[in-house]
Amino acid sequence: MEPYIVEPKSRMELRLLASQFRHCLHLDHALYFPVVQLLDILSELFPDFSYEIAPDGEFPSEVHADIDIRTSHIRIRESVYDGACGGNGRDRMTIAHEIAHYFMLCVCGFHLERNFSQKKVPAYSDPEWQAKCFAGELMVAAHLCCNKSPYEIAELCGVSDKAAKFQYKAFRKGADAV
Repeated sequence: MEPYIVEPKSRMELRLLASQFRHCLHLDHALYFPVVQLLDILSELFPDFSYEIAPDGEFPSEVHADIDIRTSHIRIRESVYDGACGGNGRDRMTIAHEIAHYFMLCVCGFHLERNFSQKKVPAYSDPEWQAKCFAGELMVAAHLCCNKSPYEIAELCGVSDKAAKFQYKAFRKGADAV
């Protein structure tokens, strides 16, 4: 059971939102999305936003980054930040994932609430799925990559092979696929 639930959004809605976000940043045609540099720009665009690079030991082993949506503050493991700066696709996607949470919940105001029911949350209402989807669409723009192979996507967009294959399959299934 997921501890939170958010208003439902389809992959197409999240793709459109990611595309609009890229457009506002004048990155419509950028294959390699500058996610690390975006951290600094976000604090200029949104004064409530902040982030910090924290020592790895401050996180549980399974946590690579987190966000406090009450304060709009992202914390990133030092090794993840260093990896992202070095072009590691998984680490770049981790940062994009936390930015997605910030953007959707703090900027766009997606309604988030605790899930007290015992019902399974559908993917389209799961904040983790939505952040993963938005991050994937942000890092691998459909309009730039729909005709590229997973290998080309990974190389050109600076994402992991796994993320490239996932986005490739999402393009093939259609925009409304979960």
